[in-house]
Amino acid sequence: MALTQKKLQDLTDAGLVGLLEDDHALWRAKAKHAYNATHAFIKGIRPDDVVSLLIAELEVAPELRTFLARKKLTQKYWYSWFAELIIDRFWTELAGG
Repeated sequence: MALTQKKLQDLTDAGLVGLLEDDHALWRAKAKHAYNATHAFIKGIRPDDVVSLLIAELEVAPELRTFLARKKLTQKYWYSWFAELIIDRFWTELAGG
């Protein structure tokens, strides 16, 4: 489930990297929420452990749903790929580094 260079390029082309960069605070808060919830039951937490909960949050996030609808990006993988991107960008901060 790791973010690959191909996924990163597809996310960039779709405008999702820009969406992340446009509102770091919003996506950082969602990542922190998923991290804290995951850390409550997994002590040796790894990036992929957080992705599942973040996906669940992103699937109902109006900001992302609206963006995907406007761009006609209907495939479900955009949620997981965007979650991987968010965790990739904020992992050091989330893990206390």
